[in-house]
Amino acid sequence: MTPRPFSPPDAAPAANASNSATLSSPLAAARPAYRADIDGLRAFAVLSVVLYHAFPARLPGGFAGVDIFFVISGFLIGSILIAGIEQGSFRFSDFYARRVRRIFPALLLVLGASMLFGWFALFPDEYKMLGKHVLAGAGFVSNFFLWSEVGYFDTAAETKPLLHLWSLGIEEQFYIVWPVLMWCAWRRGVSVLKLALVVLVLSFAVNLAGVHKFSSATFYSPASRVWEMLFGTVLAYLSVHRIKLFVGARQPGHDGAGERTTLFDAGSARARDVASVVGMLLLVAALALLRADRHFPGGWALLPVLGATLLIAAGPQALCNRLLLSNRVAVWFGLISYPLYLWHWPLLSFARIVESGLPSARVRVCAVLAAVLLAWLTYRLVERPLRGASGGRIKVMVLSGAMLALVAVAAGIVAGKGWPQRASMAVNALQQKDLVIVEDKANAAACKQRYGFDSLYEYCLLDQPVRDPTVLLIGDSHAYHLVAGMTRYYRAQRENLWFLGTRVPFLGLPDGDDPYQKATPMMLKLALETPGIKTVIVSTAVKLHGENADGQSVMAAMRETVKQLLAAGREVILVYDLPMLDFDPRGCLRRPGVASSSTNVECAMLRATFDKNIAAHKQAWDAVLKDFPQVQVFDTAAPLCDAARCHAMIGSTLMYRDQHHFSYRGDLYMGELFARQQQARQRK
Repeated sequence: MTPRPFSPPDAAPAANASNSATLSSPLAAARPAYRADIDGLRAFAVLSVVLYHAFPARLPGGFAGVDIFFVISGFLIGSILIAGIEQGSFRFSDFYARRVRRIFPALLLVLGASMLFGWFALFPDEYKMLGKHVLAGAGFVSNFFLWSEVGYFDTAAETKPLLHLWSLGIEEQFYIVWPVLMWCAWRRGVSVLKLALVVLVLSFAVNLAGVHKFSSATFYSPASRVWEMLFGTVLAYLSVHRIKLFVGARQPGHDGAGERTTLFDAGSARARDVASVVGMLLLVAALALLRADRHFPGGWALLPVLGATLLIAAGPQALCNRLLLSNRVAVWFGLISYPLYLWHWPLLSFARIVESGLPSARVRVCAVLAAVLLAWLTYRLVERPLRGASGGRIKVMVLSGAMLALVAVAAGIVAGKGWPQRASMAVNALQQKDLVIVEDKANAAACKQRYGFDSLYEYCLLDQPVRDPTVLLIGDSHAYHLVAGMTRYYRAQRENLWFLGTRVPFLGLPDGDDPYQKATPMMLKLALETPGIKTVIVSTAVKLHGENADGQSVMAAMRETVKQLLAAGREVILVYDLPMLDFDPRGCLRRPGVASSSTNVECAMLRATFDKNIAAHKQAWDAVLKDFPQVQVFDTAAPLCDAARCHAMIGSTLMYRDQHHFSYRGDLYMGELFARQQQARQRK
């Protein structure tokens, strides 16, 4: 989703600018001169990201702040590395020690605070997931971990309090690999500029090639993101070597001071101002034009990347840099940008978890203000005291030890399955178990191997792997959440249930870019051609139909699918979908460790809302059933709804694990109802 602003230790605040004196050699100093406008650019980026997360409809392109920070980081770290390596003053140990002193203090604080809050407020499944994310964040591999979570059983991004650490992972991976590549290139006499340009072009090509077919991989992989940082690194090379791309007539009495870190000499004021204005316009365009549902980064990322590059290249005296980015308010937000990014998302995410849905605007505003306050306190009381070089070795050892201790605690949370024995979790202990997805990974792996499935998007389960299947349940996650109950029934009937996971399980629907839908024809071919299959049960989420085709296309595809299944001698059972709740069912349970958490007392939605949502779907299915009266129907909504409301709980049983999936006990409950229906049918 979004990055975290990162302000390298070497880009010291104005108070330390005197430590960045320019050397008399042709190279600029290894420690770049402080630029207030870059802190202002950080402020622009972090506020864009924070406002996007708090009010996405107000600033839909705010996530582009990620890309701005990537360019800034590439420029500042590139300046340090290039000058240090070429002057012979660079030491890997010093570089990584500075990284620890800069990154660890605020990160430790936020990770620890998240685990502490989670102890009191999170259900075991949530706390276990938080522990995994803490481990990934502490190891700077959150991007890979989140990438691996994408798929059939992924949960909502808004309920992952450490989701934002993905960009920290990408940046740290860059800091680990790039210095080594640069040093090796320099030792072998290879131009650092040529190396950066080649890797930049290759990375951008990977980004363009994968953004449509492999959108998640392209979003999270450093291979498709490093080009953004290398824009800054190329700019750093030109800056360190004082290469001017724009030369104008020098003004009398102007010695060029302040232009050492730009691509413009002192006489190119107009070109410098134009670059500054164009850069700012590109950033504004990114905020206005980008949308979360567009393929990103892709070519769209050029808007913020080029905008940030032009602003940095223009230098501190350029028009927008001087008037907008260097003012005291912007600089102040820039100085606290790293802790502000770290704090804001956990606060917003925890608010959403506690409120069991989108918090009110008032709550979100309070969360943002709290993040600003915590960021300022973190900067003043934690970051600044630990950033300095004095006592550096001891600081690094203490910070590293603290991170290892935190990792040990997080590993304990994961191993302890979220520590359900916590006193705060004693209430509703049984219902909390219903919130966990019951997934048999070993069975799924064996099933995929048996049928030659080699893709993430081809999923199957087979109740008794040593036997051939006799009953097939096919569909999306709204079929999967019926597996346990139906398996129990068919096992008692000495049948063998086979589950095939796809999207909308009808023939002939357009698949677009949906890899699950692309797998559907192959899955349905198995349903038609696998010997021994007597019954095919079809279940799919109502909401998916509109994403794949219009109502007439769905009806035609459904009719053709049912027709072919019946012609193949299969008994066909269609499952009517459950109500999609307009509230989070976790709100039906108390979070006793959070005083402000309120329980949804009714734990129900209006029946009229459900009827409206399902009307077009039911009309299509009823039309098909009229043509094929031999097809059975299993209505999962009937036991949940009365004339006025549809309920998330039946008695003391929480039927849902989220807004549109049955809990494990809900699954078993539906299995019992299905068994009664089948038994009644057999008695007729």
